[in-house]
Amino acid sequence: MKKEKTNSSQKILETAFHCLSTRGYANVSMRDIANEANVALSQLNYYYKNKEGLVTEVIKVMIFQYLNEIEEQLKAAIKREEKLTSLIGYFNYLIRKKPELFKIFVDFTAQSLWIPAFAKQLKNLFDDIVEIIEKNILLEMDNSTALHDYSEKTIARFVLGALYGTSVQIMLGSDEENAYESLTIVEKILC
Repeated sequence: MKKEKTNSSQKILETAFHCLSTRGYANVSMRDIANEANVALSQLNYYYKNKEGLVTEVIKVMIFQYLNEIEEQLKAAIKREEKLTSLIGYFNYLIRKKPELFKIFVDFTAQSLWIPAFAKQLKNLFDDIVEIIEKNILLEMDNSTALHDYSEKTIARFVLGALYGTSVQIMLGSDEENAYESLTIVEKILC
């Protein structure tokens, strides 16, 4: 019985992720998700209570995936410059190969401005990514750079903001190849 509950719950989460990443939060209802998952609407309400509860669970899965993928990318590199290149490559990879994951991240960011539970999750995600950048890339930074007056945490926030913001611009329709070059400017600033 427990395995059946897990399978239903997992199926609902996967369907919710698909619906949210292809249509966005505002364009998806609990009924839409139930219909696509071939489950009764009451089942969604049983597992997740409401749309916010369901999306909160989808976000938890997304956050886990993001953090694991970023850490794997950084572990594969040895030198600080390689790690930075790897992080930039990860954002490039998301945009080109996993746009649905990035789209749901952007949608989640917008929704977090209005939904306190999402805001808390997003703040935690940004804090975790900033810590990963700080710990894996910036602690080895040479103090002779133009950024030596700023803390590692401030620089890590800048790096994340630059990569995230540039990625959003690219996703909004800049299909020019040189748009991807703007991701690498972060590397030039820090090296």
